[in-house]
Amino acid sequence: MEAPKKTEKSVAPVPAAAPAKPTDSKAPAADPKAPPAAAAVPDGPFVDAGPSADPAMSNKPDEPAFKLQLSANKIEFPPSVAGKPVSVTLRINNVTAKRITFKVRCTSADIFRVHPPIGFIPANTIFPLKIWYTCSAEKAQEAAKKHFFAFYHKSAIDPKVKIPAPLWKDGLKDVEGVRRIPVIFPP
Repeated sequence: MEAPKKTEKSVAPVPAAAPAKPTDSKAPAADPKAPPAAAAVPDGPFVDAGPSADPAMSNKPDEPAFKLQLSANKIEFPPSVAGKPVSVTLRINNVTAKRITFKVRCTSADIFRVHPPIGFIPANTIFPLKIWYTCSAEKAQEAAKKHFFAFYHKSAIDPKVKIPAPLWKDGLKDVEGVRRIPVIFPP
């Protein structure tokens, strides 16, 4: 008798994640396409870090307030060696009573990566995001600019929708919350 075939399933969100602190750049590089590891999830709820103190990060007049919680109000990368990526883990807490979809945008896809950049977060769940920065001699000018990450969210109530990308096909015009946080590089 043949053994049953394994089927690939969607990865459910991890209930919590590590605080937004830098990871050691000497550690083996993790696959940025791999789902967040459950083992890297030490603690539970956290207090929302609130919006950035930088007035340039404030919402525009037509943008709705952010209704979720973020574990940091700035992203601080540790010193890095050219060509060696460093990362921080940020957590998003969906404190609403409904499933949401989120999208994260950055000012430069040349030097930053977010994993995952879009996804779902069930009601009352904490979800980890890994944010990577790679410095190189060619990209040094890019790093000298003022950078930030923008976090967007909107409702994703229909449980039949399993892929978040189609919910963002119309862009950002129907978002229900926005928050921008700056990137801080070491001196």
